[in-house]
Amino acid sequence: MNILLTGASRGIGLEFVRQLSRKDHQIVAACRHPEEARELQEVARAAGGRVRVITADVEDERAPEILAAEAEKLGSIDLLINNAGTYPEGESVEDFEQGFRVNAIAPYLITQRLLPFLKKSKHPKALYLTSMMGSIADNTSGGSVVYRASKTALNMMVRCLTIDEPWLTTVLMHPGWVKTRIGGPDALISTTESVQGMLRVVDGLKLDDSGSFLDYEGDGLPW
Repeated sequence: MNILLTGASRGIGLEFVRQLSRKDHQIVAACRHPEEARELQEVARAAGGRVRVITADVEDERAPEILAAEAEKLGSIDLLINNAGTYPEGESVEDFEQGFRVNAIAPYLITQRLLPFLKKSKHPKALYLTSMMGSIADNTSGGSVVYRASKTALNMMVRCLTIDEPWLTTVLMHPGWVKTRIGGPDALISTTESVQGMLRVVDGLKLDDSGSFLDYEGDGLPW
């Protein structure tokens, strides 16, 4: 498969690259600062040329065009993984703008720009890393307003995309409470377990499943 993913330098994104690189895939791994992503570079070297690490900050409005240029080299995209995300701590205008730009607007615009390359695949899929915290029905504790709201916005955008592009298999996935920089040391599962589960779910997706909101084990979640 030809795979393109964002936020590849650490955490869940890095683990996606690590696991996918063990198979016969061509991977474009995008991150903000490749020169600082030592583990990612090591994974790329071990993959023997099947992983190309590029500079692309999803907060930059040029990111869709940068990724499109890489997709042109691949020729087609079989799997797009929109993994990059942010967790603003405050509630200033700047926090809201950054949260929505990174967590919701960028994944949507990136997908829109890459649609021509996804259309060249026989079974194109787009995975969006969202969060249970974006579920309105599940919110009984409040707090984390920017993060929650931006993930809810992402959920709605992908639902719209699913209707507007019925040929594309889309899925919104909650990766679980994962031991990452955002999840913290008290989280319940490792990146390995989370990514293994998500890839297993994605592998089994059919077009009829498009637009689902699932956790990393494939269970449906409330909107």
